[in-house]
Amino acid sequence: MTGSTEILIVGAGGHGREVAHVLRARRAAGLDAPRLLGFLDDATVDPALLAPFAPHLGGVEDGLARYPGADVVGGVADGRIRARLVGDRAAPPPLLHPLADVGADVALGRGTVICSHVSMTTHITAGVHVHVSRGAAIGHDAVLGDHVSIMPLASVSGNVRLGARAFVGTGALIRQGVTVGEDAVIGMGAVVLHDVPPGVTVVGAPARVLE
Repeated sequence: MTGSTEILIVGAGGHGREVAHVLRARRAAGLDAPRLLGFLDDATVDPALLAPFAPHLGGVEDGLARYPGADVVGGVADGRIRARLVGDRAAPPPLLHPLADVGADVALGRGTVICSHVSMTTHITAGVHVHVSRGAAIGHDAVLGDHVSIMPLASVSGNVRLGARAFVGTGALIRQGVTVGEDAVIGMGAVVLHDVPPGVTVVGAPARVLE
């Protein structure tokens, strides 16, 4: 792992703690992992929930200024917010849970987080700060743009293209070869059979645009 030996998670809610869980699991398995300095969040947080991982170090802007040498990873599920919070700060190499199944020819950008029991088969490309949550499956030759978020148990078939900051909800299914535009949202459990335009939300089975 090449990068800073220290890391900050921007976002101290449940998603941020799940990122911290990946770091802890890597260390427990004897794998390389940067040392988690703490969480940055402008909102009020519950220190008791963070206690198993690291402290809340204050707001985002002040915290980034106090730790200029640390790498930064996003800890929020919404890729649009994540992109704004992490900006162009240095990001760590991809963080893979030891129970993730990621093919040797899968290319992952910096700051990307792959949670437990994710399956990513072959010739998949993911940009920077992509988050793939527990049990999601990504098929062959898929392309995931920067800051894409894929929630638990979603299934992204082969040759799917997800535009930057697209969000795929829990349990959603996307048919092979579909293109999902930038900033689009795939609702929980949606069955996506056709291309999705940028910036829209689709729900249902088959998926339809939410007006």
